[in-house]
Amino acid sequence: MSKKKTVARFVMSVDGKLLAGEGGGEPLHALAAADSIKEIEVEFSPEILGGAKTPTLTGTLGDFLPKPMDFRIASMKVEGGRCVVKYRRVSGRAC
Repeated sequence: MSKKKTVARFVMSVDGKLLAGEGGGEPLHALAAADSIKEIEVEFSPEILGGAKTPTLTGTLGDFLPKPMDFRIASMKVEGGRCVVKYRRVSGRAC
């Protein structure tokens, strides 16, 4: 069985602000810990992934964020057997 590597990709604006990123739990955890997330898009697909060392949405199991982040659903769409939900930050500093 081959192990997939997570590749982080980010799009930055000319003034250095993060516009979009993709890459899994570790990069998301770093951005969340820096309180730098304004919006997040989560894709749910009918696949079962896992294992004791599988990263969660915000990094490795047990590596908790310094404080909770409050988001609300902004939109949701179903595409080809998967569901994509966009959440927007409603409190705290973002970007």
